[in-house]
Amino acid sequence: MVDFEVLVIGAGIVGLAVGRELAESGFSVGMLEKNRRYGLETSSRNSEVLHSGIHYPPDSLKASLCVQGNQLLTSLLKEYGLMYLPCGKLTLAVNPEEEGNLYHLKQQGEKNGVPGLKLLSGTHLSQIEPEIKAVSGLLTPTTGICNAHQVMDFLAEKFRQSGGLMGLNSRVTGIEWTGHLYRVSVLQEKVETYTACAVINCAGLFCDDVSRMLGLVYRLYWAKGDYFSAHNCPRVKHLIYPLPSSDSLGIHVTPRLAGGYRLGPDIQYVEKQTNPYPDEKGNPGYGVDAGKDKIFRQQVGYFLPGIEKAEIFPETYGLRPKIQGPGEPFQDFIIKEEKERGFPHFINLIGIESPGLTACLAIARLMRKFF
Repeated sequence: MVDFEVLVIGAGIVGLAVGRELAESGFSVGMLEKNRRYGLETSSRNSEVLHSGIHYPPDSLKASLCVQGNQLLTSLLKEYGLMYLPCGKLTLAVNPEEEGNLYHLKQQGEKNGVPGLKLLSGTHLSQIEPEIKAVSGLLTPTTGICNAHQVMDFLAEKFRQSGGLMGLNSRVTGIEWTGHLYRVSVLQEKVETYTACAVINCAGLFCDDVSRMLGLVYRLYWAKGDYFSAHNCPRVKHLIYPLPSSDSLGIHVTPRLAGGYRLGPDIQYVEKQTNPYPDEKGNPGYGVDAGKDKIFRQQVGYFLPGIEKAEIFPETYGLRPKIQGPGEPFQDFIIKEEKERGFPHFINLIGIESPGLTACLAIARLMRKFF
């Protein structure tokens, strides 16, 4: 007897979206999460931005899933009255040399199907955001801000209402393919074994470890990003971004849903840890480097000079599971069934970093093609 038609490993926002999608489609779905609660890692430690899709090469999964996911998630937030700030985003060229890159970003966004893109002159920018200093900017009106915790609570409840079963404090320790089903070993109060016709690896920071249990090797990097809170910050109405670098969207200014502003994240590749965040057992995680305040002021000060007068304080940090290493070119999401390597109905989601939150509902819909 098979315990579940589908087992989802990992209950971050992508795992929750996938579980809800399949449970609502009539599958018997189990979800395994090693932490005491869902969404305690990457999903709850990010900028909570609904990205438009301008940053990713045309025909990439990141581009298509981001644009579709933005539409799906925005519709869900509005339909169910979840917290949402449709503030739009301004990406800035702070000098004439950067304007060519800004124009390229607009062209790329248009190829990806991002609606409403508009180039703004420095004069127009100063009218709508007087505190900003830039020669031109790109407006992306579909960019917004949500409350990721609230979205995850919603998805988890819909998953349960549809018959899904979630096991918390359930660390997967082994996976075996018998030739017709998967046996998944799980450490709970004792080691338990669950069987499933299909397994979906949504383990985020630990997706490579889960994949390796079947001998499937992927190289994954961890990129840490620190955030600072800004008090008495110059007032802005939009998300304010610099032009992106090859491996980061840059330190940006995010208005908070409850008021105030957040600066960040930066990017710093770090060694992997078993317990990456502070926990109830006294594990300290990595911590925020308070000494970065001068760097944050300098980076943001290029386009928001008034930040020099603001008070900024270390807030939190997040970790991104990246396929792309330091200095390497763009790497797309890996979303694939591993049947060619002998594991039918084992679906790997590798390197689901930004725009993973934005794309979560679109990724969930993509799972339908495997069933």
